[in-house]
Amino acid sequence: MAVSAELRAQVEAWIDDDPDAATRGELEMLLEQASQDDAEADVFAAELDDAFSGLLQFGTAGLRGRMAGGPARMNRAVVIRAAAGLAAYLLEARAGARPSVVIGYDARHNSRTFALDTAAVMTAAGIDAKIMPRALPTPVLAYAVRHLGTDAGVMVTASHNPPQDNGYK
Repeated sequence: MAVSAELRAQVEAWIDDDPDAATRGELEMLLEQASQDDAEADVFAAELDDAFSGLLQFGTAGLRGRMAGGPARMNRAVVIRAAAGLAAYLLEARAGARPSVVIGYDARHNSRTFALDTAAVMTAAGIDAKIMPRALPTPVLAYAVRHLGTDAGVMVTASHNPPQDNGYK
């Protein structure tokens, strides 16, 4: 299974737009390994194919998935896009008023970074964004939304998923 020209173009375009050096490097390594002429190349090509097989989808528990590069994984680029979508929704729903959002996160790897990225997107869109002061459980965010009277809350957590995962709800 070689990397098709179409997949190569998708991966290279993602790398060009990825704000995270770690996931850019991971994808560059996968692309290089998948391009080798050896028995392991198919394993790397299959990983790339899976990471670019579609978009990570919102489910009943939000976005959840393995942290890695590509549109079908949890990473900063996916979080930024999700935050931009929420910002657009809030601005439309609160036309004429400045929306507000409170953002919480757990102690998983990248949770604080994802929360900061979300706050940056919200602030850039003209939305009042508040970040919880430290990693806290999801019920604290639910309380904060009501207590602060914000229009929305975002929680960065994968809850009970494996440690290599993260989530956005």
